[in-house]
Amino acid sequence: MPTNVSRYGSFPLDDSFVCENFKFSLINKANSYLYRRETIDNNIKSSTLSYVECDEIIIQPSEPLVEDLPKTLIMLEFEEPLVLLPESKLNGFTTFPISIAIFLKDKRKHYLIDLFNISRLKFALYGNPHNGSVCRYWKTNFLLEPFETTIFETALLELELENTSSSTIKLTKLILDFAYIRLYYKERQAKTKARAKIQSELYCETEFLDTNEKEGFIQTIDLIPTKLLSSSKFIMTNGL
Repeated sequence: MPTNVSRYGSFPLDDSFVCENFKFSLINKANSYLYRRETIDNNIKSSTLSYVECDEIIIQPSEPLVEDLPKTLIMLEFEEPLVLLPESKLNGFTTFPISIAIFLKDKRKHYLIDLFNISRLKFALYGNPHNGSVCRYWKTNFLLEPFETTIFETALLELELENTSSSTIKLTKLILDFAYIRLYYKERQAKTKARAKIQSELYCETEFLDTNEKEGFIQTIDLIPTKLLSSSKFIMTNGL
């Protein structure tokens, strides 16, 4: 019988794993692994992996990476604009898309064998057509209280918004660089945190933060090497 997957985390190594949105198999054959994965929208991957002695599979939420898209930017567009009065703050919650990462694990190391998306992929251009940035696109609501998100598709994003200007600002979107995301999960939840500091209608700094409430949560295995010599902030200068 295949292993039923209804949560994030570690599972004993098995030949096959199934859930509502995806299924995959990992067959040990002739000192190698034959891997095959299929998602609900018929996104299929097959590969042959060299053999390593492992006894666990890890299924975790991860950065919303997209194959063949080198940028690590995401555009969050709000269903309804947020209005920030002069020199004011607004804190709340929204959704954030995730990828699913699958690892083989032995006693000392973990090995990434697959990364894929369940949520539908959309893209947007931020800036002008000549030198703008291609972003992953996500339309979402903004709520004042935390809420349940969809496992394997979204994480809860806590947002801290600050308008430091002397003008009222209408905020319709945010651009975030998820190379610096700090993502945490437990069995059926994933969460992260970010902030935006708005200085004018044409200038806003965004960055991911570390969450304060980590009890019961596990930090994800980072798939993007930390950029020690670069800034974690993204500067929005082409409209809010």
